[in-house]
Amino acid sequence: MITPSLTAYERQLVADPHILIAKNTIIKKVYQLFGTLSEEYKNEVASTILSKQDFITPKISRGENYQGLPYVVLDFPRQFGKEDVFAIRSFFWWGNFFSITLHLAGCYQQQYSSVIYNAISNNLFSGWYIATGENQWEHHFETNNYLSLTEARNDDIDKLPFLKMAKKIPLSKWDEANTFFTENFSLLIKMLESYAPIL
Repeated sequence: MITPSLTAYERQLVADPHILIAKNTIIKKVYQLFGTLSEEYKNEVASTILSKQDFITPKISRGENYQGLPYVVLDFPRQFGKEDVFAIRSFFWWGNFFSITLHLAGCYQQQYSSVIYNAISNNLFSGWYIATGENQWEHHFETNNYLSLTEARNDDIDKLPFLKMAKKIPLSKWDEANTFFTENFSLLIKMLESYAPIL
């Protein structure tokens, strides 16, 4: 059996142990960031009507192969049923971006679609995107998955099979990540809180 050959770049990488050490250190730092955010998120939700809903505690998870690259996810609030989904997802994708996503499906989508339409109509979500793809578990921002809110037909959001809105920043803005997440999380919670029915 012939050993597969390596390119010059691959030979350089395979001989350098510092690459994976650095990668593991970076992932740990993302976990630290998301751990801090989870506490801030819980504090923000605790003072709202949303705290009365049966949301599960924050969960941080990771994987190695979203389109071939490592990622880390923080979900809170989160409720994942077979049909009904309510989640705000903070996402780190190696080599790509940080993003925050509001993900609604089933009864939650029905409950909040008019709320979101009103917020979009009032230009509260500058720089955000809306999912137009068929798979609600995709996170990339290619045009077959997301369109900017300025390009999408927002009057049809209640007819989508699920509702996802997301915003991203490049990893080059690492030092701005905490502010990016907290400000946009607060924007989402205030929007949902201001229109949420009293439970």
